[in-house]
Amino acid sequence: MLCSKILSWIAFHGVSAPARHNASRKIPPAASHGSRLHQSRPLCLCRRDLRDIQDVLQHPDCWEADAVNCRCCGSDRLELVLDLHRQPWGNDFVPQSEEGRSALYPLELFFCHDCTMVQIGYTVPKETMFVDHRYVSGTTKSLTRHFEEVRDRILDRVAFRAGDYVLDVGGNDGTFLSTFLPKNVPVLNVDSGRLQAQLSEKAGVPCLNDFFNETTALRVREERGPARVIHGSGVFFHLEELHSAFAGIKKLLADDGMVVAEFIYLPGMVRSCAFDQIYHEHLVYYTVQSFDALLRRHGLEITDAELVPIHGGSCIAYISHAGSRPKTEALQRIVADEVEGGFDTVEVYRDFARRTEALRDTVRRLIGEAHAQGQRIQALGAPVKGSTIMNYCGFDETQFECAVEINELKCGTWFPGTRIPVRHQNAVEPPDLYFMLSWNFKDEILAKLTDFRAKGGKVLIPVPEPHIV
Repeated sequence: MLCSKILSWIAFHGVSAPARHNASRKIPPAASHGSRLHQSRPLCLCRRDLRDIQDVLQHPDCWEADAVNCRCCGSDRLELVLDLHRQPWGNDFVPQSEEGRSALYPLELFFCHDCTMVQIGYTVPKETMFVDHRYVSGTTKSLTRHFEEVRDRILDRVAFRAGDYVLDVGGNDGTFLSTFLPKNVPVLNVDSGRLQAQLSEKAGVPCLNDFFNETTALRVREERGPARVIHGSGVFFHLEELHSAFAGIKKLLADDGMVVAEFIYLPGMVRSCAFDQIYHEHLVYYTVQSFDALLRRHGLEITDAELVPIHGGSCIAYISHAGSRPKTEALQRIVADEVEGGFDTVEVYRDFARRTEALRDTVRRLIGEAHAQGQRIQALGAPVKGSTIMNYCGFDETQFECAVEINELKCGTWFPGTRIPVRHQNAVEPPDLYFMLSWNFKDEILAKLTDFRAKGGKVLIPVPEPHIV
């Protein structure tokens, strides 16, 4: 269903609304969150409304609305807790040479009252997001160091035997698995990205260029045997085929094997008000409790877990076949903290939504003041999370002269959902104010900006509290 404001404009101008057709996992009716307009009043449209009208006529499939069911348990008892409005998927970097614009999709966060899983309601097809995209994991030194630390944790826990191997689900360019090569541990990457698979092979990490699901897992087991370790960093909440993937992991994992799952930790995200971690690639958002409930549906369970600072706050869960290992005290402490914090109740997420709106308003004010003073403003980095905050704040080329990047694959494109050009950082004169979008790597980034700041340059860091340094 289209929002009432858009439908009113279409009806007033005599344009036929696009026909609906069946599609899975869409949003609930837009009347539940759209502002109600009276036909007798003049219809006033802002610049973004006009863009939305153009988008709905060009991309009608993105505006349909059917009932939402929980991705984990199938329940229909979902509550909309945060509406980030229509947004592009975060890695949709349209080349500046093309006329087209990013399609916009609902970005809404729901809480399941039956299994407590937090999730978005709309699914952008995996073939759209994960085959041809520009994210590569090897561009950040902090992430590479983190992967080396995770490798060492695995080696401390697992004594590899002849024939054992480590499989990485969604291993991108092979950065994680490449840390095992000097240790003479066989590896296999499974990644759907065409470019990422090529980069992985070039790095000496064999890659099966495909989506990971039950069919893929059975194919790998037939060719390679059971996997001693299955790893996934920032990917087990990307899975459109969620239950198929974990059914495959169950069948592929060796009897004494271990799954190492790294994911954005929902309680940390909420406490930090890191709403920009919500984007279309992230379909579900885990607490240890909700993740374990999903795993137990497939004969797996979390036996240990630890919290780490990477990506602004992540959890590493160590998973085994159900009943094969005892659960650690560290895991029990994390679960107790979740219960005490109320992360299995909806009230926490309603409060998160209120704080998100307040943070957005503060960021808008700070950028608006700088712009009014005539300051030159650039977005620093173009990470996928940056798309969420830039579009939710409604920023465009009138406030930002460009976004600067060191990932050359993103240069020469438009920042998703805008006409803000993405340029290489070394090719652009520094601004008066940087808006740091990759705030989760702020220490590494600020260390590179010592000279810039010494000359009077400023940096706005949006999360957890917007402030200028």
